Amino acid sequence: MSILFLDIGNTQIKLAEKRGISWEILYRTGNGNVENLREVVESLDSTERIVISSVREDVLNRIVNILKFFDVKVLTSSLVDPVNLDYETPDTLGMDRFLTCYGAVSATNKDVICVDAGTACTIDWMTAEGIYRGGVIMPGLKLFHQAIENSLPELPTVEYHLPDQWPGKSTAKSLQWGTSGGFLMAIDGFVREYMSVIDGETELFITGGDSLYISENLRTLLKPVHRPYLHFDGMEIFWSDLNP
Repeated sequence: MSILFLDIGNTQIKLAEKRGISWEILYRTGNGNVENLREVVESLDSTERIVISSVREDVLNRIVNILKFFDVKVLTSSLVDPVNLDYETPDTLGMDRFLTCYGAVSATNKDVICVDAGTACTIDWMTAEGIYRGGVIMPGLKLFHQAIENSLPELPTVEYHLPDQWPGKSTAKSLQWGTSGGFLMAIDGFVREYMSVIDGETELFITGGDSLYISENLRTLLKPVHRPYLHFDGMEIFWSDLNP
């Protein structure tokens, strides 16, 4: 019997299963198109349980109703021991932020800084002892670009790319520095801010849809560890720890 893990993000949902040491994405769709999820789950053999992490209450409610004939468990911040949350509003904490850090801490004996770059980009800190210390929520890379495209229509649309020349010598290259470059420099600045208050060794983990781009282009104090399925790692380990 297998456990499936469902990640409901801001714009997409992903259904995954751990196979050996790797994750296999079984289903991926936009949040507005979830009606055939039940058929997908029914087509899989021997599903024991579906464990869900969600940042969208509206989509979660729809999916729980769609999957009402399955054993569904939803991971929320209420399941976290309060001693592991150094956070003033735990009831509003996106569980994805905690779980991403939880997955990273399981892979090291150091404090972790986790960059989860999706529609929104979160940059969070968890101690080696598993205490979540809080973090940053900022626009994702796509939103950086969309802000320019939507508000400044006279400017050209540019690719997600860092120019090889500083400063920008054309309008397009200046825009690339302001969007892709600004995004990366913001992440670097926050990592440096964390490093100024963390005592001891620290590892930097990068995950999310734009994680490969960040890993290849980020210039920062720490060498980034690219883990595209870190959220699923955290979901699996947290669920296992809840049910030893």
